[in-house]
Amino acid sequence: MKTPIFYHPKQKVGHNFISVQKIPEFVRQSNRETLTFEPFKKEDFLLAHSPKFVDEVLSCKIPNGFGTRDFEINEALHYSNASLWAAAENAMKYKTIACSASQGFHHAHFNSCGGYCTFNGLVIAAVKALKQVGKVLIIDGDAHFGDGTEDCLETLKLKDKIINVTRDEIGATNHSNFSKEKWGNFTRELLNRHQPGLVIYQAGADAWDEDPYRCGYLSMDGLKARDTGIFRAVKELKIPIAWNLAGGYTDPMQKTINVHLQTLDCSDIYL
Repeated sequence: MKTPIFYHPKQKVGHNFISVQKIPEFVRQSNRETLTFEPFKKEDFLLAHSPKFVDEVLSCKIPNGFGTRDFEINEALHYSNASLWAAAENAMKYKTIACSASQGFHHAHFNSCGGYCTFNGLVIAAVKALKQVGKVLIIDGDAHFGDGTEDCLETLKLKDKIINVTRDEIGATNHSNFSKEKWGNFTRELLNRHQPGLVIYQAGADAWDEDPYRCGYLSMDGLKARDTGIFRAVKELKIPIAWNLAGGYTDPMQKTINVHLQTLDCSDIYL
């Protein structure tokens, strides 16, 4: 068996930035049939953001997370954000693992966007999941601090039900030498402490130490140890997990795609 991937063709747009273009290419190179889903509506974005902010982004009165006022990108956001929820819903339904071919979430604040992130799909998926589970754990493996997620959860007063583990709790200097066993222990401690009914894992490719943004701390072998350790620990405790792509800005783009394909291979051990 192989990890299902949730992706909709309408996520593909003309913007040439790597975080947009790598998604369909990752899907193509995965050699797997993808699962589609219904797009989000405006009310879904309101689960994590203020009505004024959502209205102004979608009407192009203010720039999106890419700094553009582009209706094509804004339309694609309905699908990229829904992709993560579709994966999470599938994982909970079948008590398994699912991949969302999406990224661009954790710098999206309650009232603002930036850092290539417009709406916070992590928070939206977690809020939706709370109708089925008592607590959600977000393990944010992106190399950068998930400031938008923190702001949304603080504003919504949900930090007791949605736990966001972001840099530096994950990504501290000593993690560069972690084996898969140590990553497993790190993850088990989080799971035992928080007792989540769902894990959402951002498998950040910019944690690679050759990423041009220079925030990475893991070799390719280190990334494999991270992903393997996390997936095995979650499987042992029989907790559903949805994971998505995040970060990664190499030129050529293929280097980043290779990181994501490695994560996909590691995720198959859950099944």
